[in-house]
Amino acid sequence: MVAMHKEESFVIIELGSYMTKAMQDVTDVNKLPTVLIRSRAGIIKQEEATEATPAASNDNQTPVELKDASTSIDSATNEQVEVPQADESKAEADLTSDSEQDSSGPNYVFGSALEDADANTIDSTVEIMTSGFVNDWDALSAFLRHIVTKELGIRISDNTSAFLFSIPVQWPKSDMENLAQIAFEDINAPTIMIMEQPLLAAYGNGGVTGIVIDMGHDTTTVTPVVDSAVQNSSIAQTAVSGAAVTTRLHELLQADAETREQFDDASVPLAFAVALKESGLCVIQLPGTDAADTSERQTFEFGGKSYTVSKDVLACAPDILVQPTQASEPVLTALVRQAVLGCDTDKRAALWENIHMVGGSAQFSGLRERLQFELENTVLPASNIFALSQTRDTRFHTLPEYFVGWRGHAHWAAFLGACLVAKVALADARHFVSRAEYNDSGPSIIHTKSF
Repeated sequence: MVAMHKEESFVIIELGSYMTKAMQDVTDVNKLPTVLIRSRAGIIKQEEATEATPAASNDNQTPVELKDASTSIDSATNEQVEVPQADESKAEADLTSDSEQDSSGPNYVFGSALEDADANTIDSTVEIMTSGFVNDWDALSAFLRHIVTKELGIRISDNTSAFLFSIPVQWPKSDMENLAQIAFEDINAPTIMIMEQPLLAAYGNGGVTGIVIDMGHDTTTVTPVVDSAVQNSSIAQTAVSGAAVTTRLHELLQADAETREQFDDASVPLAFAVALKESGLCVIQLPGTDAADTSERQTFEFGGKSYTVSKDVLACAPDILVQPTQASEPVLTALVRQAVLGCDTDKRAALWENIHMVGGSAQFSGLRERLQFELENTVLPASNIFALSQTRDTRFHTLPEYFVGWRGHAHWAAFLGACLVAKVALADARHFVSRAEYNDSGPSIIHTKSF
C-alpha cells in the first residue's frame, strides 16, 4: 500500500536555464514560489575546500544554518561559537546524512553564497542548464540537495515530501531517468512526478489546448499543446530571447555617445544594461507608431546615481524578440505559424484562439499587443489555403482573475499549473512514481505514469 502525503509537504521544483523556482506546501495555491535561485554553481578551489570546516564546506554557506523539523541552530553565526556536546553530535549527524557532498567530487556553492563569495576562493562557475538541457548532472544533484535542505529546510534523512518536478520541453527519456535517479537516491524522495512546463503553463491559464510561447533567458520555445498532450513534433525554437535583448541593449547603449559619457571610463557596464532591461522601461511599439525622438531621454537610477538613456534605445532593443536583426534568425510569428501548421487541421483554430505567453522575457510592455498585431495582419491573412479551418482572430490567455495572489506574475503560469496538478496528482497513486516502484523497476518507471 502506497502512503499518502499531505498537501503541506508537497514540493514543487521548476527547473530553468537561468532561474529555478521552488516551494513547499500547496495548500494555498495563491502563494508565489518561496525560492528563486540562479541555476548556476560555483566550484570552490580545492585548497579552500580542504581547509574549510565540515559545516562550512558541506553547503558552502557562511553563516551556516541548519534547518530541521524540530530544531534550528540559529546561533551558528561564526565558527568560534560554542555548541553543547549533545547538539554538536546531532549537528554532525545531520550534516553527514543531509548536506555532505561527495568528498571525491567538487565542492559547490549556490545562490547568494556564490554571489557574495570571494572570487579568489572560486575555481570556476558552471551553468547547470543551457537552452533547457542539463550541462552537469553532478552539479544538478548538489543544486537540488541545496534547495531541499537549505532553502526548504527538509531533512533528507527522513524526507517525507512528495515532489513534482517541472522541466523544460523536449527532454530525452534518459534525462528524465537521470532526474528520477537523483530524486530517489540523492534527495531521498518518497514519491515523484515529472511534467513538462508548456503543459503546466496551459493548465495554469485554465486551458488544455493552446500555443505556449515560452520566452526564457537563452531560448524562445513555441510549443503546441492539444488536449493535454504536448505535440513534440511541432515544437519550434529560436535563440532570440532574454539574453539576446540584453546583448542588443548593451550594444545600443555603448553606441550612444551621450550615454557613454556618463560613465567614468566611457564604457557602459553590462550590469547597467541588465538592470535597465529588468526595470520595465523597455517598451515594444506597434508598427506605425511614431519613433521616439533620439534627443528624448529617460532617467534611470543605477548604483545610487542617476543616468539618462535614449527612449529610442529603450524601444529598439526588445523589438528583436519580434523582428530579429540577423537575417538567419527566424521571426517569432513564423515560428508560431510553423507550430500551428504542424498540428491536425481540425485543431488549428483552437490553437490560434488559445495563445499563452510565459517566461521572464514575456514581461516586456507592448509585446503581446505587437505579436497579436503581427499575427492577425501578416500570418493569418496569408493562410488562405486553410480557410475552412483557419480562424481570422487570435486570443491571448492569462491567469484566471480569481488567483489574486498571482496578479502581475502571469509569466509564471507554469509554476501555478504545477501547484494545481500537485494538489490532485500527488494524492493519487495512479499518477506518481513511488520509491517501491522505483526500486522494483528502476528509473525507466518514470515513463509509465502521467497526468
